[in-house]
Amino acid sequence: MSDTSIDPSTSSIEPLRELFYGHYRFQYLSAACQFGLFELLGREPGLTRKDVAERLGIEEQPARILLLGCTSAGLLRKEDDGYFNTAVSAPLAGKLDDIPAAFVPWEQQINYRPMFWFYESLKEYSNVGLQKEVPGDSPTLYGRLALDPAKETVFHNMMGSVSRVMAEELVQELDLSGYTHLLDIGGGTAVNATHLARRWPHLQITIADLPTVAERANQKIASLGLGDRVRAIGLDVFKDEFPKGCDAVLFGHFLEIWSAERNKELIAKAARAVEPGAGLFVATPLAHDDETGPDVAAALSAYFLTIASGEGMVYTPKEYEEWAAEFGFEASGRLHVGIGDIVIKGTKR
Repeated sequence: MSDTSIDPSTSSIEPLRELFYGHYRFQYLSAACQFGLFELLGREPGLTRKDVAERLGIEEQPARILLLGCTSAGLLRKEDDGYFNTAVSAPLAGKLDDIPAAFVPWEQQINYRPMFWFYESLKEYSNVGLQKEVPGDSPTLYGRLALDPAKETVFHNMMGSVSRVMAEELVQELDLSGYTHLLDIGGGTAVNATHLARRWPHLQITIADLPTVAERANQKIASLGLGDRVRAIGLDVFKDEFPKGCDAVLFGHFLEIWSAERNKELIAKAARAVEPGAGLFVATPLAHDDETGPDVAAALSAYFLTIASGEGMVYTPKEYEEWAAEFGFEASGRLHVGIGDIVIKGTKR
């Protein structure tokens, strides 16, 4: 008779061990980034433990622990007594306010503590993590960040770096030659708008965002000499109707923040604002249509629920196409852009 019991000494528990130790590994990564360890080894590869301790200004025992964890996690490799960056950590030795390095302080300073409340957020269908861990009265993370300039900078460094990567690919892949005036909903500080305006010199672009955001966007637009074709207007997209006169609407990294009901409301407003033949473009993180992944969709969905808004998640392209169809937009294709983003295209019937 075979013994089907689980032997905890076998490799059968390794996948669970990876999960158990995940939070330790991230703290090793975060600490190394804060110390500038990867930058240091990028400049001076092969430093010994004693060298590292001296350069980082810490005792040798803490340095030993840090190097052990980073080596175990595959962030460093050891040859004899010297330590070197690996292919995993090498990108973290560069520009710290750009991706991938910008993700580390965002996870550590903004997400880590609030995500402790994920279970409660699921039970209550609310961003309990935000309410418990982030000071302020705003119902969303974005309103509360204004009270903490340091964390707000961390957030905008991360978001700006992601938006730049998407925008650089968006201008190459998205054909706007047949449109004359694009409405950019929730367009923030004009990252997408300025890239698209340079790519399509015939195109007028109107950004619709909160008044304080629109003010900053117009300052940036003016500094880039694009004020004759790009402008930002302040409005509340949930309370106000969208301005008319455009023949294309872009939602860039915006709809995943909100509930399905709110997204339908926003798409309905887009439909009321444009005439037949107008384009609809939804740029969003990719989720598989069968809801099996990828990992980034799962991670961001937990973030939107527990911290950001208490209601959003990464929706599937199929859902966006179905919602758009409800309000007269016919699906016209999908584009893969950025670091795991997708653009869902539609045309107003």
